Amino acid sequence: MLKNNLYQVVTFLIISNLLLSCAQFVPPTGGKRDEVAPKLIKSIPQNKQTNFKGQQIELYFDELIDVTSLRQELVIIPEQEGYFDVKPKSNSVVLKFDKPFKDSTTYTLNFKKGVKDLNERNEVQNLKLAFSTGAKIDSLELSGNVKNLFTNQPILDAQVSLYQVQDSLNLKKTKPNYFLKTDSSGNFKFENLKKGRYRLYAYTDKNNNLRFDAKSELIAFVKDTIKLDSNISNIDLALYLANNDKPKNQKTLQRAEDFTVIYDKNIKTYEVSFVNPADSLPYSAIRNEIKFYNIPLKTDTVKVNITVRDSADNALTHLQKIKFRDAERRTTRRTNQKNFSFQTDPKSREAVEKNLIIDLFFDTPIVKTDFSKIKLLSDTIKNEPLDEKAFVWNMFKTQVKITKAISATREIKFEFQTGAFIDIKGDSSQATTLRNPILQPEDYGIVEGSIDGNKANKIVQLVDENYKVEAEQKTKDNKFNFLNVKPGAYLIRIIVDSNGNGQWDYGNVEQDIEPEKVYFSEEVIRVKANFELRGLKQSIPEK
Repeated sequence: MLKNNLYQVVTFLIISNLLLSCAQFVPPTGGKRDEVAPKLIKSIPQNKQTNFKGQQIELYFDELIDVTSLRQELVIIPEQEGYFDVKPKSNSVVLKFDKPFKDSTTYTLNFKKGVKDLNERNEVQNLKLAFSTGAKIDSLELSGNVKNLFTNQPILDAQVSLYQVQDSLNLKKTKPNYFLKTDSSGNFKFENLKKGRYRLYAYTDKNNNLRFDAKSELIAFVKDTIKLDSNISNIDLALYLANNDKPKNQKTLQRAEDFTVIYDKNIKTYEVSFVNPADSLPYSAIRNEIKFYNIPLKTDTVKVNITVRDSADNALTHLQKIKFRDAERRTTRRTNQKNFSFQTDPKSREAVEKNLIIDLFFDTPIVKTDFSKIKLLSDTIKNEPLDEKAFVWNMFKTQVKITKAISATREIKFEFQTGAFIDIKGDSSQATTLRNPILQPEDYGIVEGSIDGNKANKIVQLVDENYKVEAEQKTKDNKFNFLNVKPGAYLIRIIVDSNGNGQWDYGNVEQDIEPEKVYFSEEVIRVKANFELRGLKQSIPEK
């Protein structure tokens, strides 16, 4: 009996072990990675369905899916008001909307990268669903490309917006009727558009609010209304910064020695008028700042009328109250004078021409120049006399251009001893020495050519691989000739100076005034030492 029981137990254990080993899951080894994205096998509504009246969208796929990023990725055109819930299941997802879709409207849902398979995260590519709440599907298309105006490079994720024509359009407040983002090549394509008249804009919608912020976002637009009654392609847009708002007084900085007014954009011209002429103070201005100096010492509030204009002649006039802080410290400071530094262009060790031009830049206005403490030597031995005629100051005495024909063949040495310049505070410049080799023509190249097409004035620029301007010429006869060009790779950038003011103007978006056109050479120009590139032809459109 005992033997039989033992036999039964052993038999049971053997059979159990065999069953467990058969049921055990063993992951496959060496199998090929799943690289196939999920496939859509069913949708409600169906693609291109008409007369859809539901308030939820259902998608079914052939495998398990992950839709955790769908809310961020999904783009609905035109925009659907209200809110929607994402209800995922194993191989399907339901979008439930709290408000009905607009009547007689074609909607396009672009799921972008919002649907992936659960295991390998393979993204469903180009998943779109179009349906209509009316009797027909709108089917018109509009496509093009977006680049940067000053680099000619494509823009990724630029917001391209279509607005149905209306009496007034405020880009800062109005959302577009249709919108999408550009791909990595700057391309865009609208589908399922309704027949009608539109305005087309593109901008870098940094905060993703579907509105244009002129202060920080680039923009481009088609000047004329687009009449869409058939498919349109090859629309080129070039983005640029166009802040047409008038300057704003952003903030002030109050110190014992000076008082600074800071604006929200760079300023082209300043007009200053003191309410009480007896309260007049010295001041200087650069970029977006105007600085008033507490000389002579002021303890009371000073009132001044200021008018500033930006490069587009947008003007701001305001009354500014100036109050210096802690005037007692200002008096103490005069017993402890400091030496200040200044910047130069070119910098030391950069090559210069024999017709020497050097710019000096100061943080505070200069009131005295001591020529006995300034020496210019050619080839370290020959003194090159300097006088006031060689120095041309800007109106604020914060920048001086020194021009001098020299005899040096190897290098120049510019010595500025301590106290060469005295600023408005009574401080002295510190000792500064520049050593610059003389430019040797055989170390550089020549680029010469002409422009066919548009007859307006031009600004012709040589720009390097970082789009830094290496050389620039203004031309009225469509010819250019760049001498002493450093060896390297360049593009020719041509700015059509339509109004002949010698600078690029960005027009006015609100008034449909386009910016001045900018064109690039199609091929890179490679400049070598002691080499001449002549007869280059650049063609641009007539208008």
